[in-house]
Amino acid sequence: MTQIPLYFLPGTQCDNALWQKVFELLPQKFSPIPLVIPSGEDLPSIVSMLRKALPDGQLNLIGFSLGGYVASLFATTYPQQINQLLVIANEPKALPPHEVTTRRQTLDYIKQHGYNGMPKARICQMLSPVNHQEREIIDTIMAMDKRGGESMLVNQLSGTTQRENLLGSLNQQSFLIKFVIGEHDNLVNTNELQQALSSDYLSIEQLENCGHMSPLESPQALALIIEGYFKTD
Repeated sequence: MTQIPLYFLPGTQCDNALWQKVFELLPQKFSPIPLVIPSGEDLPSIVSMLRKALPDGQLNLIGFSLGGYVASLFATTYPQQINQLLVIANEPKALPPHEVTTRRQTLDYIKQHGYNGMPKARICQMLSPVNHQEREIIDTIMAMDKRGGESMLVNQLSGTTQRENLLGSLNQQSFLIKFVIGEHDNLVNTNELQQALSSDYLSIEQLENCGHMSPLESPQALALIIEGYFKTD
């Protein structure tokens, strides 16, 4: 049986551990391929490096959070390279001013004091309330953050804060695009996203009892969505 390759982009301070449970739940007809977000000075350079790292031909591309924005920018920059696009936990548009300010303050703090890891309170803000006591999820996020370390965080915050609104461009594409958002995701405005989508090629699916970290919070539901979305016939 010929396997269908699926290319997965992680989020800020995330690595392959983000996808581990999802990969285990996918049918054998899929070949999941984890990617790394390239270290670039800005988003166009990141997307250019990603293009060089990926094979030619149309791809099934999946991106989570920051990886969802990168995947969307890749898809609008190189639409001929996309078969289907799946964006998880991201609304691909410019960051709100308060988020830009917070990121700059974080970078200034790290420059002066260093980085001591993501506090549990910040992790819980990204999770559905039903998962605030899920030690395995919290430990996985902390471990990924520790492996990424200060250099990865500084590079990702510095290079990816300046973003443009890609929703208009995505509406003009002729390949399938699906957004998957947790119902308790405080970082994505689902209603705003729904209002911005006008193409028949675009759809949104919401995950119940799930926050921002859906690959860890709802791996089974996400695997089922992936299986149903990426048709093999």
